[in-house]
Amino acid sequence: MREHCGAVNIVTLVVVGLILGALLRLQPISGANDRSRWSTVWSLNSGNGYVIDETPYPTIDKVRRNGHFYSSKPALLPTLIAGVVWIIRMSTGMMLPADEAIIVRFTLILINIVPLAGFVLLYARLLRRMGYEQHTLLFCVCTAAFGTYLTAYSVTLNNHTVAAYAVFFALYCFIRILYEDQRHWKYFFFCGLSSAWAVANEMVAMLLATILMVWLGRKFPRETLSFFLPPAILVGVAFLITTYLSTGGLVPYYLYFDTPLYKYEGSYWSNPQGIDAANDPKWLYLFNFVLGHHGILSLTPVFMLSFYGFFVKSRLQGIQNLGWILTLTMILFYTFKTNNYGGHCQGPRWLFWLIPFWLITLAPVVERYLSSRPRRLFTYGLFLVSLLSVGFALSGNRAFSEPGPWSSAWLHLFMRSVGWVDY
Repeated sequence: MREHCGAVNIVTLVVVGLILGALLRLQPISGANDRSRWSTVWSLNSGNGYVIDETPYPTIDKVRRNGHFYSSKPALLPTLIAGVVWIIRMSTGMMLPADEAIIVRFTLILINIVPLAGFVLLYARLLRRMGYEQHTLLFCVCTAAFGTYLTAYSVTLNNHTVAAYAVFFALYCFIRILYEDQRHWKYFFFCGLSSAWAVANEMVAMLLATILMVWLGRKFPRETLSFFLPPAILVGVAFLITTYLSTGGLVPYYLYFDTPLYKYEGSYWSNPQGIDAANDPKWLYLFNFVLGHHGILSLTPVFMLSFYGFFVKSRLQGIQNLGWILTLTMILFYTFKTNNYGGHCQGPRWLFWLIPFWLITLAPVVERYLSSRPRRLFTYGLFLVSLLSVGFALSGNRAFSEPGPWSSAWLHLFMRSVGWVDY
């Protein structure tokens, strides 16, 4: 047990050091997605409310309403970050954009790196309680730390890492309650809080939050009503209030994509370029989303084992069933409802919130595969390619217009160089 803890702590320290190093090397704000949120943060701290007309961070992710520009991103996360930035200004005098190098990096440590460390440590505890062998535990923990795009995206402000960590914490508490018979109020409270926070950052996670609430409500109605619902309602109310303040309504701007709010005169979205103008046939889109240039299984093939793990019997069968249903649903949803793969980015970022499910289903398969030499080599090979993809996203290559994860993955560059894609 002590050996397990020591190894896990070392893995956690290494991944934190790796991300901190990349964070120091990369520019603090990069990508239109990133700049859109920081525009709101800057504007709130400059006394302009949610209007970003004078933002020092130009972005294409904006809308125009009543003659003013607003970030197209949901307002709750930037509003909370604006509060952090306000505290920094009040206590130190540092302001955006003059002191962004310090402010932005401190904020990313707070909302990305600290939750990542907690995620790795709690994942190890979960595997340990489920009785997995040491070699299985260490492989899975290394995958969680180094083999997923959550690590790569921790160097930038985005909703995907935030939502993924929230999903994991919700599942962790849910497992403690339902599978390990832990009825302490804190597990219901943090399950409700984390579920709602996941929805606030990935609205499609509403399906997961609803299922967890109903599932717990049927088993433990009193605890769910008393401890799960209040924090969930609090987050929901905060989301609706900030949405109303930023949009004048209760629906986030990005749900108005095909309207004049987005496609005003001079808007990038009136004449999108490159991958944003892609119009691949749906069969090809599905292929690229799973096995192509933005593919889950091509860029992080260690999750091939996870997908197989959906159908391997284990103690967490209900979680596994929920995981494959959500994964299939989301892949089909984005295949038929989108056309640009998430834009100029590395990996299928819209699916990152499902990574906690894939890590849970990874362990029973790894336990089997590491027991024989041929399958062990195969498993290590899958992890190596996944590690390559994450390392490439953290490389900070200045040849990219936007270094870091807001750039083309290595497989995308290869497919473009041989003429398989032209975006």
